[in-house]
Amino acid sequence: MNFNAIDKKETLAEKVANTVKEAIVSGEIKSGETISTEPELAKQFNVSRAVIRDAAHMLMAWGLIEIRHGKGMYVTREMNSYFLEAISTILRRKGTSLWEMQEYEQLLMPEVFARAAESCTDKQKSEIEQRGQSYIDFIRAGKDNAAIQKELFLGFIKVVFEAGNNRVFSLMGQIQQFLRELRTISEDDGFEEQLTTLEEKSIRIMIEAVNSGDKVFAKKHVANVFRVGPDIEKIMRTVPMGQMVSIPAKIFLKDFVI
Repeated sequence: MNFNAIDKKETLAEKVANTVKEAIVSGEIKSGETISTEPELAKQFNVSRAVIRDAAHMLMAWGLIEIRHGKGMYVTREMNSYFLEAISTILRRKGTSLWEMQEYEQLLMPEVFARAAESCTDKQKSEIEQRGQSYIDFIRAGKDNAAIQKELFLGFIKVVFEAGNNRVFSLMGQIQQFLRELRTISEDDGFEEQLTTLEEKSIRIMIEAVNSGDKVFAKKHVANVFRVGPDIEKIMRTVPMGQMVSIPAKIFLKDFVI
């Protein structure tokens, strides 16, 4: 890493942070790799350890490194909790409601499926279908494991975003799924089968949209999957971003018609 090449108007901590950032972005330092220790970096850049600590705080705020006590600094994965939490915090500070996130999703997702239908390869279509079927099999088996169910669903949606063969779509997809996860449907007695059937239908509609290869059909076909009715909207408008919302199954089934 070339320290001397950096803009002299920056503070020393900014210079160090930006140098390390460029090394990470360029791939010189890989995800998961360790960075030199604080004393080593201080010697390399000819600055105090206090400067290195300040630079490390900047890198952490950018979501580029994590500090493991007793082990040192590690480069984070491309999408990590620091980055995602920072976005969530910004939205919360602005007073964003869960409805605003839902509205964004209603606009975004039909376009994502249209892009996937138009651009995805046969291999990607096959993977989307396999992941969608795995999710359906899981919910049909009646297994009560929310963590696994969430992982299966996110894996399915992630492949759809990637099928658009656009890195911005893929990145935004991960952000969008992180921000939307704080919602549940209360499975009141007597509605479990109806909810499962509706969820299975939604997944099959999404698979059909991609398999069609027709972006116009795909966009129209999935629009209702991401649209909700007025009662759900009313609930979501009252809930700030970052808080869990539980929508009664009776209301969900009435408002969510596909």
